[in-house]
Amino acid sequence: MIEQVVVTDAWVEHEGTVFLNPALKTYELGLLRMKQAWEKGADVSPLSWYAQQADIKPATLLTHLYPDLPQNVKQCWVASPYHAQLSRSSLRVLPDTMLDWTASMGQQLCEILNPLLTEDGLKLCLVGEVLLLTSEHKWDVVCEDFAYISGKTLPDRQQGGQDMGRWLRLLSEIQMTLHSHPIHTAQGLQIHGLWMWGDVIGQQKLDVQLLPNVASKNIYLNSVLQALHKQQDATVIVSEAEHLPSLLPTVLPEQWLLLGTGKSVSLKNNMLTSALSRVSKPKWKGTGVL
Repeated sequence: MIEQVVVTDAWVEHEGTVFLNPALKTYELGLLRMKQAWEKGADVSPLSWYAQQADIKPATLLTHLYPDLPQNVKQCWVASPYHAQLSRSSLRVLPDTMLDWTASMGQQLCEILNPLLTEDGLKLCLVGEVLLLTSEHKWDVVCEDFAYISGKTLPDRQQGGQDMGRWLRLLSEIQMTLHSHPIHTAQGLQIHGLWMWGDVIGQQKLDVQLLPNVASKNIYLNSVLQALHKQQDATVIVSEAEHLPSLLPTVLPEQWLLLGTGKSVSLKNNMLTSALSRVSKPKWKGTGVL
């Protein structure tokens, strides 16, 4: 039985104003009748939210599932491929939901990029359908969650850490290599680069019992759920807004968590709130506060 729904891209921002994702409009009235609790929160991808439930880094999930991880590995990252569309003055990254990614494309990326990465003690590995970047050395870099760029503008610069300059040069070399050796999805989208995030230093233990059983359509989270046998008898839905209709049961669950644009909104069924909403027009109460 589904007890909670988590939507990682529930909020979108345009010209300083926050709106509910249009893909959730069908459910908006029902959600407005629930009790709202607003907080600030970092934007997260479905895989990142899942890792948080066990208080671990996303890369830990992959190292737990990768039996061939060498002993000399000091640091690991989740490596997310992306396609970026050129606008008038920037590059906009397509969200995961629009990238028909497969494990065979991941294997191609490993074969193309590992000769380049080896020079810096790095190696790209495929864990299910997710890419894991391993390093023989520790890097002092700051890597934002993939949600930081998914559906947003690709930053032309990043700050943080003594090795950031060297790290950015490496990312540029990856982009140039993929330009010379293009990989296309089944829909014809070219992979333009990799975004490294969710890093873990050293070996971090994972208590699988802390992780809930989840229903999701996210490619990368599903790959982990399948390997951990956490898809059966799901109690939580973790989804991008676009995929939610195909996951929801007939009766809407009692608890929702709407994330995005630095906001975290918990919703719970409340008889008083529902009754008042039928008297006065319900509205989102925190969009202009946080």
